[in-house]
Amino acid sequence: MHELPAVLNLLDTMEKTAREHNIRRVTRIDLKIGELSDLVDDCIQLYFDMASEGTVCEGAKLVFTREPAQLRCTSCGCTFPHETSFDCPRCGGKTTLVRGTGSGCEIVRFQGEDDTIGWQGSLPEGG
Repeated sequence: MHELPAVLNLLDTMEKTAREHNIRRVTRIDLKIGELSDLVDDCIQLYFDMASEGTVCEGAKLVFTREPAQLRCTSCGCTFPHETSFDCPRCGGKTTLVRGTGSGCEIVRFQGEDDTIGWQGSLPEGG
């Protein structure tokens, strides 16, 4: 159910942005969601489809990309995306999470019905 506030923030952001740029209809929204986020793509889509009815985003296609968390080796300093192991691929050392990576939800770009393409950025806190 925590996807609903994220969807409402997304719609609010898109409504304001569309109004500022005189876009009557948003047709596509590309989202980047961190792998450590507990947001579920299918749930976001479900809530979006319901909540966007009657808005500038009604019928828009959501495109999801997952962003991996970044890890840093405490021995050699190598920074790399988390894939299957927490061990450093260079030296096998222990790693720590690079703060602020692999979490959150961000609008990468959106497209309007007239092929207007914009970029927005991170959703407000709580999203």
